[in-house]
Amino acid sequence: MGWRPVVAGLLGGVLVSTALVLGAGPAAAGLPGGSPASGGDGTRRVALGDSWAAGTAAGAIEAASGPCRRSTLAYAPLLARAAGDTAWTSRACASASNSAGNGQFTSLEEGTEVVTATVGGDATGLGALAAACSTAGTPARCDAAAARFDKAITALPRALDSSLADIRSRAPRAAVTFTGYPLIADGQACPQGPADAARAARVDDAVNRLDTVLADRVAAAGMRFVDVRAAFAGHGVCSHAPWLTSLTDSEALLAGGPSADGHALGVLSALAAAGPTAPPAATPTPTAPSEPSDGRAFADLEAPLFAG
Repeated sequence: MGWRPVVAGLLGGVLVSTALVLGAGPAAAGLPGGSPASGGDGTRRVALGDSWAAGTAAGAIEAASGPCRRSTLAYAPLLARAAGDTAWTSRACASASNSAGNGQFTSLEEGTEVVTATVGGDATGLGALAAACSTAGTPARCDAAAARFDKAITALPRALDSSLADIRSRAPRAAVTFTGYPLIADGQACPQGPADAARAARVDDAVNRLDTVLADRVAAAGMRFVDVRAAFAGHGVCSHAPWLTSLTDSEALLAGGPSADGHALGVLSALAAAGPTAPPAATPTPTAPSEPSDGRAFADLEAPLFAG
């Protein structure tokens, strides 16, 4: 009976501390409510990423976001609401099909101060792998999804390097933070999760590999990577208090995605624990993306990195 007020108080504290960590203005009083997921056309703070950043699995989808399916409960609008920030926008977008290019970057400009992003899950087919290895899948489907993931993650570093260089060239002064992905199974099998221990390990291994690539390439670009795995520990899809959605629902894209609690108590807690972020020590000379924008860097991905 009493857990809701406790969670509400914790969320309020996390929102305030995280908003300050990410360079926001004074935090607004109270909990978020009715905060738009798109945030208008502001350019001071910009949120980027895939369905995990958009909050597609969290519910409360903003109708105006169309096929990008942005939730008002995703971590980006929660932060903006806590900061009382109106000069912001989210371009995060659920990625459903392969295409080349960086369609989300139109809001980035020289004056952009803060960029947050979560990306790579849709591009590598992480949700599809989790769904295929669930109790609703089969060993053959799990094997096939794992093979597609393996191919996509091999292509991911080159695609990331291209996109990260593009972000920096457009927003040379911005403090850029990428968040990683939580362990979906967290070593457990259950009716709404992986079918057995071997498939649970396979899904978690995919997350670990994805986070390793992200941490490496983001650091190489001089940006910050925040690991969320510790924040989600004990809240995998098979836990007693899951912060991730079921792997057996009808839409593979959403399998294992963060719920509203995952965004509010998992992602935001990880960002707050990571401490302050800062813009580049010196304004870098904008550089061209390392890969031509003809799609070669993206060809083997399951979905675009930054659709939109």
